[in-house]
Order: sequence, then structure tokens, then C-alpha cells
Amino acid sequence: MQQRLVAKGFKQKYGIDYTETFLPVVKYVTLRMVVAITKYFDWKRDLLDVVTALLCGEMKEKVFCAIPEGVEVDEDFDCFELVKAIYGLKQASRVWNETFYEFVCSIGFQVSDFDPCLYLKITSGECVLLLVYVDDVLVTGSSTELIMRTKSDLKARFEMTDSGKCAFVLGIEMVNNNNGSVTMCQRRYVEDVLKRFGMSDCKAVTSPTDISS
Repeated sequence: MQQRLVAKGFKQKYGIDYTETFLPVVKYVTLRMVVAITKYFDWKRDLLDVVTALLCGEMKEKVFCAIPEGVEVDEDFDCFELVKAIYGLKQASRVWNETFYEFVCSIGFQVSDFDPCLYLKITSGECVLLLVYVDDVLVTGSSTELIMRTKSDLKARFEMTDSGKCAFVLGIEMVNNNNGSVTMCQRRYVEDVLKRFGMSDCKAVTSPTDISS
């Protein structure tokens, strides 16, 4: 059984224990634009998932927590200082975003003025793009070598799972059509919702209008 230490975030006080809490996520229009670009230029698209991303955030505020029950310490301490974020902190998601931002900028990426979750790096005429949605990172670009190098840098800094070729992103399926276009389809999501509510065998209609009224 997996166990985690979770903070009692409801006890935090604004301006003392935290300030910013907002976590930006990639805009849908940005995702559509990048998918269109990758299809047009036949770029490789890979998907990475950061394992327990919120636990990777490095704290900037001074936040202390009581020693959890059952934890033994050698010295006479009555609290711990949090070096990294833990689940339950109000600023945990924001801290993770700042940590990721600082790292990718340190390896040569620049954040887009249009979307704070779109990162761009240009090297010797080749480019690589990163799209970030909390702990999902879409990596694409004009150079396979640059993509692999970027993935290696990210994996060296954060624990990640590599899904390889991106067929799904944010629950959206990328369907390549015979005419060279790509369709972003949420069919699997709809099927999962129907299955969850026991409606997998329901009768399909072209309009969601209630025909009994």
C-alpha cells in the first residue's frame, strides 16, 4: 500500500505560508496549432509524464510542518522545514511549475509570449517545442536528435515515464487521415464516460435532444 505525507493546507495563511497558487496549463488553441505544425512538417511527437510532479517542486517560501506521528528523529526537533513541496500545500502546483520553468530555461528554452506553457528552443537552425499540461510534456521539433537530447535532459532532472510516439494527449486521440490531415478525437473519453455510468449499450442518436419530451 502506497502512503504519502499530506499537508493540512487549510491551516496555511495567505502572505505568511504562501502567496501565489495559480498553475497555468497549455491553451487548447496552442495544442491544436502545434499538432497542425507537426503534421504539416511530419515532425516526431513524443509524450513524457512526470512521476509525482508536485513532489518535485523546490520550495522558495519558508514553510514548516509538525513532525508526523510515527516519525522518529535523533535531535530534539518539534518541526521540519519543507525543502520540496508535498501534496496538500496550497502552492504545490505553482511551485512545480516554477521549478520546471527554471530548469528548461537553464537548458536553453524560452517561454512563449502567447502561452506560458509553450517552450521553444532553436539550435543551429533546428527547433524543439515543449507543451506542458501539469505533469504531461509533449516534445516535438524539426530534429529527432534535438528531441532525444531534450528528453534525456528532462529525464536526468525529473523522474519520467516515456510513452514514445504520442497517439493520445490530455485524453485526446490524434487520428491521421488518408488526406494528410489529423483529427483530434475524444471518442475514447466518451466511451469511458458511457462505461462508467453503465450506458455502453445505449442507443445512439444524432442529436442529444430528449426525444421523450
